[in-house]
Amino acid sequence: MIKISNREIIDVLKYSDDKVILVEKKPNVDASGYGVNYFILNFSTGEKEIITKDAYLLKKYGANRKIIAQKLGNFVTPSAIVMADRSVLVIYPTGETGLFNSDGELVKDGVLDYNGSTLSGIALDGEYFWSVCQKENCVIRYFIDGVKVDIRVGMAEQNTFPNPHFVSSDKENVYVCCNHNRIRKIDKATLTVSDVEKTYSDMTGYYRFGDYAIITTYDSAYCDKI
Repeated sequence: MIKISNREIIDVLKYSDDKVILVEKKPNVDASGYGVNYFILNFSTGEKEIITKDAYLLKKYGANRKIIAQKLGNFVTPSAIVMADRSVLVIYPTGETGLFNSDGELVKDGVLDYNGSTLSGIALDGEYFWSVCQKENCVIRYFIDGVKVDIRVGMAEQNTFPNPHFVSSDKENVYVCCNHNRIRKIDKATLTVSDVEKTYSDMTGYYRFGDYAIITTYDSAYCDKI
């Protein structure tokens, strides 16, 4: 495992089969808040390359990136899905959601919740996406179209997903970060739940890209070959 950043990483996006975009938080010189750095990590070479904000926005929000980013203000922290018709679904860590149409206009907003508890995160799964509900100890799969509940895995009274706080996905699995640095995974085909063998200290996020994993903590990030 190698360290790839000495700062907090606030977004991670797939760029290509062997590259990933990371957004790194950096304090302003005058201590009046913070800015960000955008860079690409090449898994094949291990090299890092600075990219522009516009390249990041294009990958995250698609063709109407500038309109959507301007309306959001904070365009880094939410998760986003760009759909085939160029509409974009956005979910903030607070559960606040927004649906932008193919022209970049906000057509629907609200809060994603389950039993009155907010959800956060987006893990893509074909025509679905998964989000975690920390208070209810569960992970919920939604239809992207209409943002309607499909299935729930786990519940408050069970320990399947203890205090889940992060969700991501690759082609085969959904990954859920839980208490005690535990990573659980859901097989997309069978919905079987199991553990990722490796554990990482102070983990805030876990992303899988083929044979590599990106692990984020409160003040750094690492790349690990699986």
